[in-house]
Amino acid sequence: MKKNGVNIMSKVDFKRSLSNYLNALKNGCNNEIEKEKYKLLWETSNFLGLVVNYITLSKFNITLEYGKSIITKGTKLYRIRKYDSKTDFSSLNEWEPAPNRPQGRANFKGQEALYLGSTENICLLETHMKKDEKYALGVYEVIKDIQVGEYLSFTPIDKLHYYSGVVLNAFLITPSRNERNKELFSYLDSYYGSLSLDSLKNISDLTKNDLFELPIKFGVLNKRDEYYKLTNKICNILSKSTPDGIRYSSCYIPFETNGIECSDYNIVLYHEGISKIKFVNYEIKTNLKEFTGADIIKSFI
Repeated sequence: MKKNGVNIMSKVDFKRSLSNYLNALKNGCNNEIEKEKYKLLWETSNFLGLVVNYITLSKFNITLEYGKSIITKGTKLYRIRKYDSKTDFSSLNEWEPAPNRPQGRANFKGQEALYLGSTENICLLETHMKKDEKYALGVYEVIKDIQVGEYLSFTPIDKLHYYSGVVLNAFLITPSRNERNKELFSYLDSYYGSLSLDSLKNISDLTKNDLFELPIKFGVLNKRDEYYKLTNKICNILSKSTPDGIRYSSCYIPFETNGIECSDYNIVLYHEGISKIKFVNYEIKTNLKEFTGADIIKSFI
């Protein structure tokens, strides 16, 4: 298959693409340099290889640009914690970033990070709250504009740039194999059977509704506890130009991709971004929703 005159997901010729990129650098045409960067990124036989190429190119200071957006002053952000009668939720300490934070999707072990959502709904889904389960809903307010990086809202220079953003965002939001997702993955493993990297190589799938399944397929393919090592690396790359934090969509609300925005999104704030919000209040609530994130995934695959 060809996109913009480049063979995609067929014969890999990294050496040729690297030579073309170096020639573009010599010629000094910025537009050609940018296009050759993304051709180089796509020199892979599958989508996971694109993620690896993205990390590798960054090590050689080849910068690949994606989106940035502003979360404006006055915006409310939310966080949900499972209710525990022994926890004093009125204490501000309970709503600050956890000290010595364990490794997460977008943070290395020990890295200061605060995970928030744009709506209460997204927080309910991401925290796997079940019907009739009690939770504490914390509300934060942005007191100074926050700039976040993302793989969603950007103006692509060509289709390769566009689709690479789709793949990187899909990989970032992939559901992880853990105890909370045990039931979900039992269903997914049964539904998809044995996936291989060949199941993640058809760029034509990214032009269809199938693109919403890509994060799920990444998750099914991941049989080892190595996923966060890669998401940490791509978040570290993205945050170099936006140290406040990162915005990313949710695999449980499959309606946002590049060019299609949704009011429900996730955000992780790092030290600089955390200093630009304040905790407002909290409320103890009971989840009345009949469905979970797992139910949503089952309904659209």
